[in-house]
Amino acid sequence: MSGKGDPDADQSGADQSGVDSGPVAIPLLGSWVAVSALSRDTTTIRLGHLVNAVGYRPPALLGRMAATLDVISGGRLEFGIGAGWLAPEYASYGYSFPKPSERIAQLAEAVQLIRRMWTDPAPSFQGEYFRIENAYCDPPPLQKPAPSVWIGGEGDKILEVAARHADGFNSRWWPPERFARRIPELAEIRREAGLDPDLFRPSVMLMLIPERNPADAEAEWKNFTVVPDSGVIAGAPEECAARLEEYVKAGVRRILVTIPDVDKKPHRLQLAGEEILPALRGL
Repeated sequence: MSGKGDPDADQSGADQSGVDSGPVAIPLLGSWVAVSALSRDTTTIRLGHLVNAVGYRPPALLGRMAATLDVISGGRLEFGIGAGWLAPEYASYGYSFPKPSERIAQLAEAVQLIRRMWTDPAPSFQGEYFRIENAYCDPPPLQKPAPSVWIGGEGDKILEVAARHADGFNSRWWPPERFARRIPELAEIRREAGLDPDLFRPSVMLMLIPERNPADAEAEWKNFTVVPDSGVIAGAPEECAARLEEYVKAGVRRILVTIPDVDKKPHRLQLAGEEILPALRGL
């Protein structure tokens, strides 16, 4: 289970903390600087971005930044990347926004290029969209052979890229039943590519609202108009744990949660760390 962008998550028992990446129209620290700061404020929790859109930065630069973050964090990077999807974000910063097929093709090339930068002392790559020649990336990541690569997205083409080129994928708000349908399909793609399906890790992002009084959780749940019901887990700790267990049984290997208002309601993080997470350990 993951906390989200909070140094307190290091003490909560969570495995990972993630920070939103992209020029969103809300007050939000720049993700790479924020995660670098978290790497110095924490010692055990794994760190990453949700996720780096391939069109925001050249992949060679992104690969070098990621390698540096893995080094300064002591080998704790979980690298998230996606094709990008929100045209107004691109337009607001003057970035080009290619059609979906091009962005997906760019994503596939970017992952291959970045992996090569992490593992080859003199990497070169010649693709349709991206090229490098003896690109310098030293020091390389501490993790060997390389940090895990997670692709964010839900569409068929994105998931195929993830199955062929990444270590896992992350989708928002899916119910367990959808994972149970899609995971076997992605496993078959892995087999066709000569890759071990058991090494591929599906993950989900959810909103978690644990409260001793389930009515308090449900009242807040009803205020979330952006997140669909399938993406919200709210209630008493044992109810939340039971629902999350359904994801584990469906084949999900990583659960990332946003816990709202933890600055005003720190007991929620405590409930997650002390009662919900232990119930999922060992499943």
